[in-house]
Formats: sequence, structure tokens, C-alpha cells
Amino acid sequence: MKTRILTLSLALTLLLTLALSACASPDYKNDLPTATLGSAAVAAIGDPEDYSTAEEGYLDDYFTVPSYVTSYTLCFATDGNNLDEIGIYQVSDGNADAMKDVLEKYLEDSLAQNQTWYESYIPKEVPKLRDAEVKVFGNYVIFAICSKEDRAAVFSAVADLLKQN
Repeated sequence: MKTRILTLSLALTLLLTLALSACASPDYKNDLPTATLGSAAVAAIGDPEDYSTAEEGYLDDYFTVPSYVTSYTLCFATDGNNLDEIGIYQVSDGNADAMKDVLEKYLEDSLAQNQTWYESYIPKEVPKLRDAEVKVFGNYVIFAICSKEDRAAVFSAVADLLKQN
């Protein structure tokens, strides 16, 4: 009887270990330029000719880029009636969660400051900003302001490039 209980305990421990390792987050590369990731993200949702890359300081009205950001790329739809925007920030080790907080605050503030105007002039675009997401992939923090389907495509394209083989 004791042998049966011990065997069952070992089997359950093995299954639990396998389940937890399957749920572990993958390791991500840390050497890809943010511009490369930005190009892949834009290509996943549309024609790159329809997007522009923002100059440094583009979001200064919302936040100052923290010193732990090592590089970033911000792409946005050139058509002013399209709110699509993708930001890719590479940060130094241990700062991804802090940058995620900064970007989530930016998205909240942007919606609060612009919602009335957007609802008056481009109401179909408001859900893109309202439902925008921020995700972390290792030392890269990405936000996407676009439709649900396009957000999934952006995050998938970035994840595919960053996953360690």
C-alpha cells in the first residue's frame, strides 16, 4: 500500500512539474533593433507605405522616455483618420514592468484627453484606443493601438521574431 501511495505521489509530482514547465514563459532575444520589430509589426497589419515612424520626442506631451529605455520605435498610421499606433521599447534588464506601467498610463491619458474629439470626428476609431494593449516580451515592451485582430497580429509578429530557437 505504501509503495502504491509513493508511486502515485511521484507520478503526480512529475505531472505537476511538466505542467509548470509547459506554462513557463519563453526566453526572448535581446539583440533585435526596435526598428526591425516595428517594421514586422506594421507589415503584419497593413501596407508599410501607410505608416510613418515618429521622430524622437513624439510622445513628450504624455511622458518622458525613462533612462532605462535603450531604444525605441514608434510607428503610426499616416492617415489622420486612422488611430493605429505601435510602440516598441527596449529596456535594460529588470525594467520591463516599469515601462509597461508608463505605457499603460500613456494609453489611459491619451484616451482621457482625446476621447471627446475622437468621438466627434472619428468615432469608429475610439475602440482602438480604448482597448489598446501593452505586452512584455523579455526586455521589449510593446503597445498596440489598433483593432483586436490587428493587435493579435502585431503581438504575434513581434513574439515570433523574439522567441529563442
